[in-house]
Amino acid sequence: MDKNGKTFTIAGKEKSRVFKITDKTTVTKGGNAATIKDIAPNEEVSGSYWKNADGSLEAKTVKIGPVKEKKSEESKKARTSSSPSGAPAISPASSPKP
Repeated sequence: MDKNGKTFTIAGKEKSRVFKITDKTTVTKGGNAATIKDIAPNEEVSGSYWKNADGSLEAKTVKIGPVKEKKSEESKKARTSSSPSGAPAISPASSPKP
């Protein structure tokens, strides 16, 4: 974490990546607006980034904190609510050609 240089590093399995925070970067924590100062060492983050022509990585969005499981629960509800009985819908059989 380099607050003066506005960068943070994420350790990967094969190599670490350094992300730069700019005025275009949206930083949130718990769904609320945050700043680079809110990012702590060893804190879980997620987000998106752009890869610049020079190979540097510019953070587009940074979400501070663990990823919530709520999304997977919502997608399960969406899949099960598509058919009222919870069973797959039966499609009409095509008639044989004469």
